[in-house]
Parts: sequence; structure tokens; C-alpha cells
Amino acid sequence: MTEDQTSPTTNTRALSMSHGSSSRSQPNQKDSPVRDSSHRNAAHMGPAFLPWHREFLLRFESDLQKISPNIVLPYWDWATDAALKDPTNSPIWRNDFMGGNGNPDNDFIVESGPFAAGKWEVLDEDGSLAGSLKRNFRGSDQSLTLPTREDVRNVLLVTPYDTPSWDMTSKPSFRNQLEGFINGPQLHNRVHGWVGGHMGYVPTAPNDPVFFLHHANVDRLWAMWQIIHPEKSYEPRKGGPYGQNYTDRMFPWDTTPKDVINHRRLGYVYDVEIERARRKKR
Repeated sequence: MTEDQTSPTTNTRALSMSHGSSSRSQPNQKDSPVRDSSHRNAAHMGPAFLPWHREFLLRFESDLQKISPNIVLPYWDWATDAALKDPTNSPIWRNDFMGGNGNPDNDFIVESGPFAAGKWEVLDEDGSLAGSLKRNFRGSDQSLTLPTREDVRNVLLVTPYDTPSWDMTSKPSFRNQLEGFINGPQLHNRVHGWVGGHMGYVPTAPNDPVFFLHHANVDRLWAMWQIIHPEKSYEPRKGGPYGQNYTDRMFPWDTTPKDVINHRRLGYVYDVEIERARRKKR
């Protein structure tokens, strides 16, 4: 293997492709990707949605740290931005951060910030280079809003973690409500649609760096739910579809939901946990 093939950039491109391939398939008992008639797949529409993306974020952050050892992934608290008069004016879309919306007169190509055309190339589903990053805030529905703080409060009260049939129809289900398929699109799904462009299509969503900030926030909400409901755990423990059980391999990795269930043991905490610990000491 050449040095180029082992570079952080090459690894990150391969990682981004895993999101697309895992979204098109569900592993079977032999760890070969197969179609699932429920539309459930390795990364979405099933219980493994949250642990799969937690592992995905950890691998991405690890690649970044090979370039800059002190870097950590920030999260985008879109519920705070939802309270703004115009969320498109949030600091996250400044030219010195994520850059802004795509240009509607130029096929919605992003022309500002560090990921503008000429500075950032995106990948197609097959891994080939496919031009410039696109965003289309609110898309064709200009009434589309970001999830609110009330939406967040409501989802954090939902139990259990998940229920049969372990897919996009599961209810009540914290996972499914956070993923956004109950009375959807909501929460996670709604944010993808609100940003639009490459973020609005599952196989290409990781082309937009805001994807990782969005999913870091989703992971934060899962961590908060775990703190609020310490007596509740991941479901199904066993007996569910392969790839979704507590000790099943999450395609395309050897990692299981059990391996990533405790984020503190993985070496990180969120600011809400730090503040909670400080209040307890007072």
C-alpha cells in the first residue's frame, strides 16, 4: 500500500463512502450486505442508527487528529438556531466557519467559506470526484424550520430506546423519534432536509462538513437521554434483525453497539455533563 493510500485524506474519503454503502444495505449473518424489505439498513431506520453513527464520528475524529492531534469534533445545536429570526444568519454559516448557502443561480453550488467551489471537491456515490459542494437551505419548502428546543425536550422524554418492528415504523421509540420518522420528517431527518443539497441525500450527505457537526449533536442528545434514563438500555439485546442487536457487528466494521454504548469509556463527555457535575458539587 502506498503512502497516499494510507493518508488521512484517503481514509476519510473511504469512511465517507461507508455511509453511502451502509445506507443501501443491511448485513446478513455472513456479514454480506443485503437488501431489507423494511428499508432498514446498517446505518439508518433501525436501532443501530445511533451507535453506527457514534462509531462513524469516532473514526472521522481519529482521522482529523492524525493531522491535528488536539482537534475534537464540535456539535451544531440546531435547536438554538431555530430560535433565531433567520437561522441562515447563524454563526455556523459565516465565511470563516462552514460557509453559506448555495447560489440558486449556479446550481446551488456553495461559493463562500472554506468549502466553496474550487476549494472543496465532493464524492459521488461510487467514490469518484463529483464537483463542488451544494446547499439549498429549506429546499423547495421555504416554510421548513429547524427542530426547536421543545422538540428536543419532547424526544428526551421518550422511552424505550426502541421497539419492534425495529424500523422506521417503531413507536414508541426514542431512536426512531430522534432519527425523525415519527410524524416526520422530524429532528435528525428535518435538519438534513433543511440544509439541502448534498446533505439532503443520504449517500452524499458526508460531503458537507456540517454533516459531522449535525451528527455530533445527535450523539449529544443520545448521551443526554442515557443520563436522563439510566435504567433504560439499548434494544434489542437479541432476537432482532441481524446487525441491530446489542452484540451484532455493525457493517462494514467489527464494532458492535455494545462497544460504543458508553461514550465516557470512549474518552469524551459533553458540556452538559460537565455543567451537571459542577452543579452537584455546589
